[in-house]
Amino acid sequence: MTGICAAMILVLAHDIAAQSPGRELFADTTFERGFLLTAASHPAPKVELGVLRTTARASALPPTWRMAQWASRYLLEPGACRDIGKNRWLAETPGKRVVIIRTKPERTCVRLEVFGKTEYAGRMRAYGEPWPHLLIEQRFDKPIPPAPLKRLAFAVEMRIPYCKPLSEATLNPSLHTAHVTAFWTVHNMKPGNPDFQDMIWFGLPLFDARQEIPGPHYALDTGKADASHKFICTLDGRRFWDGPTGDGRWRSIETDLRQLLREGLAISQEHGHLKNTQFEDLAITTFNLGWEIPGPYDAAIEFRGLSLKAFD
Repeated sequence: MTGICAAMILVLAHDIAAQSPGRELFADTTFERGFLLTAASHPAPKVELGVLRTTARASALPPTWRMAQWASRYLLEPGACRDIGKNRWLAETPGKRVVIIRTKPERTCVRLEVFGKTEYAGRMRAYGEPWPHLLIEQRFDKPIPPAPLKRLAFAVEMRIPYCKPLSEATLNPSLHTAHVTAFWTVHNMKPGNPDFQDMIWFGLPLFDARQEIPGPHYALDTGKADASHKFICTLDGRRFWDGPTGDGRWRSIETDLRQLLREGLAISQEHGHLKNTQFEDLAITTFNLGWEIPGPYDAAIEFRGLSLKAFD
């Protein structure tokens, strides 16, 4: 074999690898299996209420996604979403609304709305008071170690149709906001390591009512009775967004999570967490995305094209 032929084969192999579709790691990206609804609090006798079934093509398989409703006054109840026409299905309470929109056979848009003014009964949240959530969550059947992968591609398209507070005059930015972050729990999975089974929250910010583009956030998860007290490492949104994320326009993010997790570990160690952990010790265990509403805001997000792909 000549050197020219060998070189051509190498280039061709590289091109094929570059075009590889990757392995989708999220199960049920079209949400046909519905959502397992949570109760309002973790210590409740019955944390999971049952299944919210979505769309006319709802699967008989059990849900892989959970819809978290922590600290909510008005809970979505198990059952079927209501068909409202034009390939849209609806579930709602006075405090929240979920709309499933089937835009194409294999493409689903999810709209999550929280009515914070109703959830807080027209008052401001006090310090130490829990806040309503409306999140989708997935626990991976097998933890995902990023180190062996060539790339770990995360993608989502999203827009914020509206986000309105009860009263801007009485808002306290340290207590009151509405925000959306894509979060992963990332654990040390090396037995015998001093950090074994310890974890961080690693996040990419999508929206925060206090800022045109949400900035970085490094802090312990505190502020409510059932907080994890684990370190939160949310990167600077200005690295991913080229304009205000709350202006109602569709915006997209596509990034290599593998490299960002390496950076997140370094930041966590600078703040005194996972100090005995190497990048090779890490594995992703869960994911969530949706609203946290520590203030009386009415707010909506729509997202589609949610994907997490591994490239070996």
